[in-house]
Amino acid sequence: MLYARALVLLAAFVGTASAGVITFEVQAYVDGRSLLIFQGDTLQWHNLTWTPPGIPGSDNYPTTISSTLNAAVHMNAVNWYPSWPGGSFGDQWSSVLTGMDPDMPGAEALSVNLTVLQARDALSILTLPSSGNGYQLILDFDDDTSGGAAWYGARVTIETTDASIPEPASVALAGTGLALLLWWRKRRG
Repeated sequence: MLYARALVLLAAFVGTASAGVITFEVQAYVDGRSLLIFQGDTLQWHNLTWTPPGIPGSDNYPTTISSTLNAAVHMNAVNWYPSWPGGSFGDQWSSVLTGMDPDMPGAEALSVNLTVLQARDALSILTLPSSGNGYQLILDFDDDTSGGAAWYGARVTIETTDASIPEPASVALAGTGLALLLWWRKRRG
């Protein structure tokens, strides 16, 4: 009976200790103005002007993305070469990258911060994730002012209370507690 009560107490504690810090780093070769849309486990470009990211002239450069969850690496420099079914100029949508890890949180973010790592013109957050937009985060890569393409780099840090993202300390505590309870039960008989 004591074992069952301790297990329920431990599970309740771990359930309330959930939080997370997600970091995404993106690097892209941009010509004109393009929006990068994060939603769930997907990533998609919406090119607004000039040539889509990665394909100025006859070259093809990847959009490189990496991520961490609570400082632990989840995606390490994935090179994504999106296709552009509608063409290679002006208002175009890219193919969708799926399998982002971690997903964009499905809960209101406590904070979303953008650190511009590299930008010739402007790089900003256009839309913050919320329940009203399906938890989309949209970054605005605006290279319209200068001629030609340039490399842009961004780091986005999202702090959330999303219950699906456990803190590493609570996971370790739960594992240690469960191991101790099992050891105690085995020892008693």
